[in-house]
Amino acid sequence: SALQHIKAFYNTTWSQRYAHGLAPGPLTLLYSLTVSIFALGGLVGSLLVGVLVERYGRNGTLSRSALLVLLAGGFMGFSRELGSPEMVIIGRSITGLHSGICLSVVPLYLGEIAPKNLRGFLGLMPSIFICLGVFFAQVLGLPELLGEDRFWPLFLSVVVVPASLQLLLLHCFPESPRYLLIERNDVCGATEALHRFLGTPDVQDVIEEMKEEQRSLSSVEMVSVWQLLRDRSVRWQTLSVVVVNAGMQLSGIDAIWFYTNIIFENAGIPVSQIPYTTVGTGAIEVVAGLIGVSHGRTDGRSPSV
Repeated sequence: SALQHIKAFYNTTWSQRYAHGLAPGPLTLLYSLTVSIFALGGLVGSLLVGVLVERYGRNGTLSRSALLVLLAGGFMGFSRELGSPEMVIIGRSITGLHSGICLSVVPLYLGEIAPKNLRGFLGLMPSIFICLGVFFAQVLGLPELLGEDRFWPLFLSVVVVPASLQLLLLHCFPESPRYLLIERNDVCGATEALHRFLGTPDVQDVIEEMKEEQRSLSSVEMVSVWQLLRDRSVRWQTLSVVVVNAGMQLSGIDAIWFYTNIIFENAGIPVSQIPYTTVGTGAIEVVAGLIGVSHGRTDGRSPSV
C-alpha cells in the first residue's frame, strides 16, 4: 500500500540530487530492487542459521536476530527525514536477513521445546503467524490508518513493535533443552529447562531419550549441502523437498504479497477499493491457514516436516 508514496519519495529525492526526475523504467527498477532485496537478505539469513544456532543456541539466535529488526526499523523510519532512498533498501535487506534466520530457527526452537503430542501442531504456528502478520500489515496500510503519504516511514518501521516484544519475552524462556544437553552437554541446564517447559518434576525419561540421541549422533557424520546434493542414496528425498518448496515459491504467493496493488489495478479494480481488496486476500490466507491447522489436528497426523 505504500508503493506510490515510496515511488514519489524516490523521484523527489532524485530530483533534488540531480535536478531531474526518474523515468518510469528506472523508477520501477529501483522500487523492484527495494522489494526483491528482502528475499536476497532472507537467502543470506537462512545460510547463516547453522552457524548461529550452534554458537548462540536457539533462544540466543532469536534474541540477537530481533536486534536486526530494530536496526532495520531505524533505517526505514528515518529515511525520509534524511532524504535517503538507500536507507529504505538497506532496511529492507536487513529485515530479510532477520526473516531468513527466524523462518528456520523458530520452527526448530518450537519443535525442541514442545511435548511430542503438540509438536506437529506447534510446527504450524509460524506459518499461521506469518499470515496474521501480513494481514495486520494490510489493515494498517488502509487509508484510514497508516496508508497516507505522511505515515509511510512509520508504516515500514512499525515492525519494531513485535520485534521489541519478542526481545523482551524471550528472556522469560529458557534455552532449548535439546541444545543444552546434546550440543552443550549441560545436563543440569537441560533438566531445569524441561521442568519449566513441561511443567512436571519428572523429566528423567526425556533426559535419557536425549542422551540416547546424543550417543547416536556422535557416530553420524555431518554432511554439507553440496555433499547432500551429490549423495545418490537420498537423491529422491532431496529432489522431493526441492520440488515441493519450488512449487510453493513459484505458485505466485510472493507476487500477491509484494505486488498486490499493481495486480489488482491492472485487473481493473478501482484504485480506491484496492486496499480493501488486499485486506480480503490476507483474510482468506489466514482462514486457509487455520483450516490447515484444524485438519492437521483432527486427522491425527503431524502437519510439520
